[in-house]
Amino acid sequence: MFKRFFSLTAAVLASLCAGCDDGPATVPGGWRSPATWSVMVYATSSSPLLLEVYGSPFGEPAAGFRDRLVEIMNNKVMGRPMSFTTHPEQALHPRTRVVLAFNPPPDTNSAALCRKEVATAAEPRDKITVVGVFCEDVNQLSTVKGWVKREENSSGKNFQQMMEQVTRELFGTQP
Repeated sequence: MFKRFFSLTAAVLASLCAGCDDGPATVPGGWRSPATWSVMVYATSSSPLLLEVYGSPFGEPAAGFRDRLVEIMNNKVMGRPMSFTTHPEQALHPRTRVVLAFNPPPDTNSAALCRKEVATAAEPRDKITVVGVFCEDVNQLSTVKGWVKREENSSGKNFQQMMEQVTRELFGTQP
């Protein structure tokens, strides 16, 4: 009952935010593997989950931007303490990972991101977009797209909220 209430509340809030001009807004992919939660639990049981990042929408140094994303995304999944790393050697299961592409071309195929086929990120205009994929090897387990009005840097409140939403949408809730 409690899970259904939170799911319904999240859906209503997402619908309301989708109409906002500034965002943040996220849209889950059309399909999520039933194994998403269990794969995430297995991959994070004794080490951080690998995070691969393509693009840096703020012009910040890539390493600093990736570190900021790790900070924002850590422990944002309800019911599961978990952390991320951008260093493959720190992830016990580096083939299980989250891939984020910022400001990708509109026709970006999320399954291709799992195969490391990433198009060059486009320059942002009035908004920042992201495509996120939870991958196990070359297979996608879940996807999400998000957008937010352009902010000055990765410390912006709306950008942080978008990335928290992206993280929650990728993994869902405990079954």
